[in-house]
Amino acid sequence: MTRIKAAFKSKSLKWQLLIRWSLMLMLLLIIMGISQFFITRSYLLSGKNQVLEARLHDLDKDDLQESKSSNNSKLKAKFLVNLISDRNTSVVIVDKKGEILSESKGINGDITPPNLTREEYKRLLKESGNGENYKIIENKTHNRDMLKFKKISSGPLTLGLIQISTTVEPINTMLRKQVYFYIVASIVIIILGILIGITVLKYTLKPLYNLTNTLDKITVGQLNLRLPIDNGQFEIDSLSDAFNGMFKRIETSFEKEQFIKDKMQRFISDASHEMRTPLTSIHGFVEVLLRGAAKNENQLNIALNSILIESERLTELVNELLMLIKLDQQIKVEMKNENIKDIIEEVYPQLKILAGQRKIQLKLTNNLLVKVNKNQIKQIIYNLVQNAIQHTDETNGVVSISVNSIDKPLGSFLVLKIEDNGTGIPEKDLFDIFDRFFRSEAHRSRKYGGYGLGLSIVKSIVDAHMGEIYVSSELDKGTSFCIFIKLVN
Repeated sequence: MTRIKAAFKSKSLKWQLLIRWSLMLMLLLIIMGISQFFITRSYLLSGKNQVLEARLHDLDKDDLQESKSSNNSKLKAKFLVNLISDRNTSVVIVDKKGEILSESKGINGDITPPNLTREEYKRLLKESGNGENYKIIENKTHNRDMLKFKKISSGPLTLGLIQISTTVEPINTMLRKQVYFYIVASIVIIILGILIGITVLKYTLKPLYNLTNTLDKITVGQLNLRLPIDNGQFEIDSLSDAFNGMFKRIETSFEKEQFIKDKMQRFISDASHEMRTPLTSIHGFVEVLLRGAAKNENQLNIALNSILIESERLTELVNELLMLIKLDQQIKVEMKNENIKDIIEEVYPQLKILAGQRKIQLKLTNNLLVKVNKNQIKQIIYNLVQNAIQHTDETNGVVSISVNSIDKPLGSFLVLKIEDNGTGIPEKDLFDIFDRFFRSEAHRSRKYGGYGLGLSIVKSIVDAHMGEIYVSSELDKGTSFCIFIKLVN
């Protein structure tokens, strides 16, 4: 019911197309009717004119000469009237002064032929030519007649004028009947055209209605619905394809927003949990001191050292979170062309101290220049080596740092590889290790104080340098991280 009402609203496409179709049909019929009326009228009047002209041309020179030979002008005129007139034709003879000399009557003698005024006759006599023209006028019985004229001449002199007339009422009657018939036929055609137009529009606009029904079904929970693109109409198919593209982008954006929202909630939850642990520990030691442990020098030292360690852990966590925030905000940092070998050798002494009894092996290629931020590259090396050290044996652990180059279709790239012979990472965790606060079940020990942010920082720095990072690992054999950064030509 709602659709039926909507279909007849002024803003309905179906209603507007139907009105315009009807107006075009009416305009076409009117133009055709008017054209047909005037063409038919002109044809019939032309035929009538030819009949009158033939009667005038039937007068030969002998007839005119005989009329001139009579001494009485009225006798001459009567002779010509009797010669030309019949029951359907009236004749009037006018002298050169515009006076009527003789005129014919109808079959019953009660029909008066149409007469012009004396001035009009005189004007016709003065016109150039033989006066063989016609006009349509209304006679004394209020009917319309066709008048045809022919001058009576003798050499260069004009002696008078012959007026021959016949009624055109049969033509008018025929035209009126034709107009009535055409009006009725046009009304029937318009009604049939509207009915056909409604049917055609119904099937033509059906794909559009189907498109509207599908759009009504699409909600936030059903963004995966798509419109059909095989409707048989190019314009509707193009519109459906455009809508499908829009819905795909909306669905992708919605999913991305939902993913970011879920990730942010998890991030806040994990950050709160990680910060709560050192804060709880500090709070507990402060309570112990307030209860009297401060008077005991041994307990005081234990408490203060614990507070110091937990505060350092908290500071480290806050610093790592601040670094991640800066990386997320994509704050521009200064980048220069650096030799990667120089950066590794510069950070090597710190790595040796961090490794303890473990071995740090270097396999470096010289003169590999990359456009990077030196401090951030140091952060990458430090985090990956620290991660390797935490998961290798204290005495038999080996961490290898190698640098070389590789050619790809997009250009030459630096390959920075950091390998270890540690415990490895379970295969199911390889896709999650770069998530913030993620720690494998096998590596949740607090021995090294990790928060699961080191690899997230590494991934963010690599992305900021338009690079790529890959990881491969095998349990109880070790892990390998490969970083690719485009070389400077």
